[in-house]
Amino acid sequence: MKHKILLVIFSGINLCAYSQKVIKDQAIIYQEERMVYKQWDKNKFTPVFKWYNPGSYAAYAATWLLHPDYKNGEDLRPLRPGGEQTQRLALAAAMQVTSDYYKKEADTLRNTALTEFMNYSGTVSALDPLYNLYYKKELAPLDNIVANAFLNVTPDVVLYMADSGAYSWYLTQMNSLKERYDNARVVDLDRGQRILLYHRIMLEYRKYAANWKYKLSMAKVMLTYQQKMKNKIENTAAYFSNPTKTDDQIMNDILKNRKNFNP
Repeated sequence: MKHKILLVIFSGINLCAYSQKVIKDQAIIYQEERMVYKQWDKNKFTPVFKWYNPGSYAAYAATWLLHPDYKNGEDLRPLRPGGEQTQRLALAAAMQVTSDYYKKEADTLRNTALTEFMNYSGTVSALDPLYNLYYKKELAPLDNIVANAFLNVTPDVVLYMADSGAYSWYLTQMNSLKERYDNARVVDLDRGQRILLYHRIMLEYRKYAANWKYKLSMAKVMLTYQQKMKNKIENTAAYFSNPTKTDDQIMNDILKNRKNFNP
């Protein structure tokens, strides 16, 4: 029985030893508020001396009489209006605004530089939308002049144009345009002037291309005419070179084949 009573007593002592009690000291709470930003109220410097409570003098004297400069001094909160931390935060905000301004200014300069580069540099001229949509297609024959010279043209016309010197003229004019076209694509130039160069080259190319087509068509007509004249001469020589035919027979042959004399 005694052992049971002692066990109960020791169990109660053990529970009391591990129990916790919430301590709410108003003076500590006010001090914590003064250490940050919440308040620096002169009426909240506790403990406070109360004349009707002599027991409060000892706590008041031990706290504030030993630190009169703290209680009666200026507001020491770091986040007070005008405090050190408040000033640092304001300065950081001002520096952030300045940094954003300079960043925006730098971005503006960068975008302007890129725009000017895209506008003037021949390195990226091939990316021009107007060039890709129109002038590249119109001036594509200049990239292969020889292959586009005699498209759908018979060999006899090709030989005639080469012998007559017309093909040499064509190569000279087209190579001159191609050289100007290549320079216009790579030289550093204002975009508007580059487009005007493309347009002038395109107009000159169309003029020379039309002239070349006309020469090809005239060469074909000329060769056809020469062939007909050759056939006439050969037929006439055949008529008059046969001594076994009489004059009447020769006249009849001429009348039968009179269509051969028509051009």
